[in-house]
Amino acid sequence: MKELVNYFQNKKVSSVLDIGCGSGDFINVLTTVFPEGTKITGIDPFEEALAEARRKFPSVEFLQMGGEQISFPDNCFDVVSISFALHHLGDVSKTLSEMKRVVKPEGWLVINEIVSEVQNEAQENQKMLHHLKSLVDRLKGIPHRETYSTAEVLEIIRSNGISVEHSFTDLKMSKPSFDPELLEQRTNQLNEHLEELKNHSSYETKTSLFADYEDRLETYGFQIAPSIVVIGRKKV
Repeated sequence: MKELVNYFQNKKVSSVLDIGCGSGDFINVLTTVFPEGTKITGIDPFEEALAEARRKFPSVEFLQMGGEQISFPDNCFDVVSISFALHHLGDVSKTLSEMKRVVKPEGWLVINEIVSEVQNEAQENQKMLHHLKSLVDRLKGIPHRETYSTAEVLEIIRSNGISVEHSFTDLKMSKPSFDPELLEQRTNQLNEHLEELKNHSSYETKTSLFADYEDRLETYGFQIAPSIVVIGRKKV
């Protein structure tokens, strides 16, 4: 993420906290943005994801913890980040409030969130699958909303007392993938999600919507939709 590297290249950062780190996708970015010796900590509520993250990044500290109640004192991190997780939060405002609490007054908040403004059909394939998964999760009582628009992400950030210093669009995947193994995984995920909807009123509608999904994957490939990366500071 070159633009993030450029932004922080002359900034003094010694401690970073990543919220909802999962298996470490954004940790991988953070380790390239900040120099060796920077103390990076990742937190996530799910131990299975943390176990994988620990295997990938043995020098990073990982703790089982949710973003709505962070067990760190006030003003203790230079940077606090959250990536691809706003749409998973049960209480967005509470999590952002906690992020503001633990970041230093002169520190930065980094929010990286996938957005709904897709640029091609391969990204539309990802968006469709994501929205189906979000429906399945919500029916199980798991917080998971559909993709925010860019304007919605910016409004959430600003309305929660964070001033936007810089923002840019990022592509996690630079181009569509036609890898047969990846496309098969996505087809299998689709079938699993539809199976979970079998006794729900939306089953027929969703089955019809995804009737040609396998053909869409073969024709257009699969690509993760764009995200907006926002670098902000808490308003004083």
